[in-house]
Amino acid sequence: FFFISTAQALLAPTVFPYRLCLLMPRASKSPARSRSPASDKPLAMRRTPRKAAPPARLGDGDNWGSSPASKWAPPPEPTPTKPAERGKALFDAEDSTAKNKKKAKAGGVLQWYRSRRETKPWVYGLLEGAAFAAAGELVATCIIKQQSADPMRLLFFAGWGAVVAFCVAPWLKLLSSLTLSRPYRLLDQMGKAVLNQLTMTPLLTLVFVAAWEVMLKKTPVPELATRGVGPISEPFTDRYKRTAVFWLTADFVNLLLVPNNYRFLVALAMGAIWAVLSSHMTT
Repeated sequence: FFFISTAQALLAPTVFPYRLCLLMPRASKSPARSRSPASDKPLAMRRTPRKAAPPARLGDGDNWGSSPASKWAPPPEPTPTKPAERGKALFDAEDSTAKNKKKAKAGGVLQWYRSRRETKPWVYGLLEGAAFAAAGELVATCIIKQQSADPMRLLFFAGWGAVVAFCVAPWLKLLSSLTLSRPYRLLDQMGKAVLNQLTMTPLLTLVFVAAWEVMLKKTPVPELATRGVGPISEPFTDRYKRTAVFWLTADFVNLLLVPNNYRFLVALAMGAIWAVLSSHMTT
């Protein structure tokens, strides 16, 4: 027992530290743990110094509240409007809104019709000619003469308007492409108008008089051919004089002032006026 106690006393100073080292945690070998403290700095650092400015005060240097507080006053209250004035204002606002809607709707209809007309110009040209001529017949019969409309006369003028539109559209395009007097535009358009009265106008007048005798006066075609030009010579001469005077002026104004794209529509509008005169003087 003595020897054992003596050995423990001698070996205790060397064995005890070794046991403490076994109990303590070992140092980490990870690269993240092995970095120096200098490498722990953030990558981005603020380099501009912070400006220490006092907080801005409302009314200092902003042109607001420049007068003393004793002179401040609340804004004036709005003047109350009368019920009648409020109702009128609301009515005006609703009226303007309704007008704007009507304008937008009308513009949409015109745009739709223009796009459709560009796809089928011949079809819509015939329909426009028939509509203008029929409108002229209705105005002359129902408004000027104060009579009831005759369906046969109305159908005749509608068909005649389609025939005129079919003949005038290419002819007017040809006239627009011609140049009779290059340096003088006024003489050039006047020459085209005169040329139209010497070529297309007498031809259309002759066809109108013959169709009138056959369709409305019920003159048989063989009888009309047997008589020759006698039955239609007198109405043709009288009608041609009036037609030439009217269309000479209308064609000159149309060729001189109207652009090429709108000359056909202007010619149809002039045709509606002529249909009123023609229906009024034709019995």
